Amino acid sequence: MALSPQPVAAEAAISPHVWRNLFAAVAMVFVCDAALGLTYPLLNVIMEARGVDAWLIGINSAMGPLGIMAAGLLLPRVLARMHSGPVAWAGLLLLVVTLLCFGLSENYWVWCGLRFVLGAGIAILFSVSEAWLMHFSPDEHRGKITAVYTTVMALGFGAGAALLPIAGTQGFLPFVAAAVMILVSSVPLMLIRLDGKEFHGEQAGASMVQFALAAPLLLAGILTMTLFDSVMLSFFPIYALREGLDLTRSAWILSAAITGAALLQLPVGWLADRWSRNGVIWLCALTTVVLSLVMPHVLESWLVWPLAIILGTAAYSIYALALVALGKRFKGPMLVAGSAAVAAMWGIGGIAGPPVTGWAFSGLGHGTLPWLLAAPYAVFAVFFGLAGGQLVRARWRR
Repeated sequence: MALSPQPVAAEAAISPHVWRNLFAAVAMVFVCDAALGLTYPLLNVIMEARGVDAWLIGINSAMGPLGIMAAGLLLPRVLARMHSGPVAWAGLLLLVVTLLCFGLSENYWVWCGLRFVLGAGIAILFSVSEAWLMHFSPDEHRGKITAVYTTVMALGFGAGAALLPIAGTQGFLPFVAAAVMILVSSVPLMLIRLDGKEFHGEQAGASMVQFALAAPLLLAGILTMTLFDSVMLSFFPIYALREGLDLTRSAWILSAAITGAALLQLPVGWLADRWSRNGVIWLCALTTVVLSLVMPHVLESWLVWPLAIILGTAAYSIYALALVALGKRFKGPMLVAGSAAVAAMWGIGGIAGPPVTGWAFSGLGHGTLPWLLAAPYAVFAVFFGLAGGQLVRARWRR
């Protein structure tokens, strides 16, 4: 497991056509994650105020990722037969309509169904944007483009979380605000130019199972981050409120963690390129474990702000580095299968994280949250070490 500096590849110019399409792909990420960043804490805070049990909140939270996973399993076949542009717009419309429907009902079970549909809409936009990114990114620029991609992803989460104290949790306004934000953010999608055959025929000979066998630790890294993400977004506001913080401070701490990841993704990517990707992965995993456990001791101190920024950066960086490995190691059918597998990991992480956290809150108390945030990274670090610091199996390394 070498930690020596890595050579920097020669750079080539990117055509305006490719830049335009990449810009649309990155805009898609902002759309997906702004919706997640607002609705995950918003819906859970509303249910908490209504007296819904924590374990039921966890079940409801898992319905969104279940929708993400279901759509992620089907979408590769859809993209092999249909133009990706109309598919993306269909996902966008589904998101807007579903968000508005949340404001029309207070029934818990209706919200479970709506959250499943919301997850499916997010999966459509997420998977299409990531497929565009991998398809159009030149190899020599993939690291920087992926860093920008994950930066905008974190900014989307941060924008959604920051909107919570502004829009409030009462009435129809927060849902209208989320829908409007998505519509405005989707304007750049009008710039994309596609031939309609970007992914046709690319599914033959590859499946998510084959990809999982080729890159188990890569998917484990994605899963680790999605567990952190789903638990943090779903339960940190509730945890902070039970610790005595007000809604505004709780939302801004969450926003700081997410925005910190956005602001520092490029420096982390630079360090990974010039020092060691494996070294950065180790550093980020261990930092996440330590800071998650320290967090309860600084919640009411000014130290919570730098801690939140560094914690968010470390936690999300593993996802960015896994994406770089995906784009560099796989092409054609395996790349498409990998993109579908990444979407499925978002679903699995989201399905597992919130219910377990909800049951832990109900049975052991809200003080379990820091341990639940730290545990996936500790487990990942152990298996990463056992695998010799490799995200991809030997035959797929180039």
